[in-house]
Amino acid sequence: MGRVIALGQITQEIVDSWLKKYDKRDGDFYCKECGSQIMQCTCYVSIHLKLFEPTCAGPGEVQHINYPYCPKCDGEIKYAQACFHVSAMTEFRVVPHSILLGQQMVEFWRDGRFVAGIYPHEDGLQIVSKYLDGVEHEADTPPGIVVKFSK
Repeated sequence: MGRVIALGQITQEIVDSWLKKYDKRDGDFYCKECGSQIMQCTCYVSIHLKLFEPTCAGPGEVQHINYPYCPKCDGEIKYAQACFHVSAMTEFRVVPHSILLGQQMVEFWRDGRFVAGIYPHEDGLQIVSKYLDGVEHEADTPPGIVVKFSK
């Protein structure tokens, strides 16, 4: 039916190189070498921590992305495997507020350590952290802010 391929560690440069191999015409992608229509399969990407490099170790999280391939140049592919190394694992947890009974808060965790609490506030949102490092405005619509935390 198709083969399974191992892509190794995925980087942004590798993803960008995929896009350079194909032309977009009439809403579809075609191989620049042979002109065949590009197909896609699922790529299972295991998330690893840069902390453990050069070994591939992480929390066991796997994400799915689309992997483009040319059926003529690359052959038929059933699925692909890869890994992606991240600097830090972050997560949000919704938990009961410890002081305001019946209220909830959001905790921000990085690498298994509590970093910040996000609370409702009469004027909007309150972020509390001993690691608060600064605020950066992004040029998104609607406007948003990025709150940075020091190490």
